[in-house]
Amino acid sequence: MARRTPRTPTTDGRGRRLRDPQTAARGEGTDAGGKGERVADRVGTRPAAAERAKRIRAERAEQRDKLLPAQRGRGDSGGADEARPGARARRAAPAAAARPPARRNDLRFKIRRRIALAVLVLAVLAALGGGFWAALVYTGIAEVEQVEVTGALVVPREQIVDAAAVETGVPLATVDTRAIAQRVAQLPGIGSVQVSRGWPHTVAIEVTERSAVALARTPAGITLVDAAGVAYQQAPEVPPALPMLGFGAVGPDDPATRAALAVLAALPADLRAQVRTVDVDSPAVEPTVRLGLGERQVRFGTPDRAADKVAVLVALLTQDGTVFDVSSPDLPTVTR
Repeated sequence: MARRTPRTPTTDGRGRRLRDPQTAARGEGTDAGGKGERVADRVGTRPAAAERAKRIRAERAEQRDKLLPAQRGRGDSGGADEARPGARARRAAPAAAARPPARRNDLRFKIRRRIALAVLVLAVLAALGGGFWAALVYTGIAEVEQVEVTGALVVPREQIVDAAAVETGVPLATVDTRAIAQRVAQLPGIGSVQVSRGWPHTVAIEVTERSAVALARTPAGITLVDAAGVAYQQAPEVPPALPMLGFGAVGPDDPATRAALAVLAALPADLRAQVRTVDVDSPAVEPTVRLGLGERQVRFGTPDRAADKVAVLVALLTQDGTVFDVSSPDLPTVTR
């Protein structure tokens, strides 16, 4: 086994002579004096390196002192926390707990933004609508120029236009259609009225005329009666071939009028055309209807079971007789 030579300031542990790199670069030294100087230079550099390391450590310590406490805490305990199981989950828990308020705030912001956007859109639409309305009213681009009447067959058109009293040359948007309808509805032959605006220059009036189903004698003379029991207009000189109501006080609220018109409505058209008179007995208690078919008479009774009575009556009228009683459809009678 080889013997190890002790290390000295000028030799290493194997007995080789140490050379100073600076003196070797300058080409100095094979003599003893030069060797002493190189060793001395090398020994003298050690305190300077120690001072430099100390200064670096001090600067690093000063930089650490400038860090925030939270950052220093995370930096100091990061390695230990990572080594402990569950440390990462414990750090994530406060962050997860902090997210819901942020999300709620974000949701509230979105809701407020949508509400603001909706209000803005409504404001813009209101402004546009107001501008459009002002243009229609004040610019004269949509003024009333004509009145159009539809549905009038018996009532003259001129009479409807005069009753409507529509002023021409005014903005169509300001026309009171309800007031026009009320004025036209007061005409005797008008049952219902609808008034609308026909842009850009027309007022459209659609009427439904009353249709007479019977005649009635009133102080004004023979009057037409519609299906609702309204005696609305005096009949012409030659009255139409309609049944004559043989009782007074004809009106939509009169029990006798309602019973007579209900029976007439239940009759088929060909049989209704044969009816000349309609009378009602005991109108205050239980109105019973009698129909006059020229020389024959029908005791119809009340309007109850009208369909059954009509069916029996149609069959009985094929027989000879003067009085046909169907007030009880189960036991009809014929008097000859």
